[in-house]
Amino acid sequence: MFSADQKLLVPKPNANSNPNTDTDLDMDMDSRKDSVRNAEATGVFCWQLATYPLRHAVSVTAQPVPYGVDEFERAGLTKTYSKVLKTQVPMVAESPVRFECEYHSTLKLPGNPPTGSVDVVIGKVVGIHVDESVLTDGKIDVSKTQPIARCGYYEYAVVRDTFDMIVPRVTTTLFGLAGDVKMHSKHRDPVEKTTDVDEPTSS
Repeated sequence: MFSADQKLLVPKPNANSNPNTDTDLDMDMDSRKDSVRNAEATGVFCWQLATYPLRHAVSVTAQPVPYGVDEFERAGLTKTYSKVLKTQVPMVAESPVRFECEYHSTLKLPGNPPTGSVDVVIGKVVGIHVDESVLTDGKIDVSKTQPIARCGYYEYAVVRDTFDMIVPRVTTTLFGLAGDVKMHSKHRDPVEKTTDVDEPTSS
């Protein structure tokens, strides 16, 4: 869910992170232009994870309403506010994972009427809020968050089970992608010598 002002809440943007930076976030949204314009004008926005317990509220925020209607209140959601951004932006208190983002740019993609174009909003994550109830060993446990995803038509999916899959013969360029460098070191093939890191030279 995407919020960029005091009342608007966009229910279902597709969000992706850049694995090479750990701080970049991009989302695509259809004809809900108000939140996009607000993010562009203020330079800030927030993203919050849409979860199975919030599914009915997500559906309510998908309904078109006149500009100025408080969609948080309409969906029965509680506001909490950003703490890092220069401008306070409301976030969904009931969501277990929330990102505060600085706006970077918008990529406009063509669409089909009547939905119009698709805006891909790119931002830098500057603040992260995670509820302790969804942590396991200090890391976000996706199965505890129960995120939902739109599959197409009116179908949605919920994630309740995950599995680990370590890239075989991992090199130092891939360290940290799972959020734990020590874990990668543990699973790394001990007989393989990495060749992608320059060895220090003596002068």
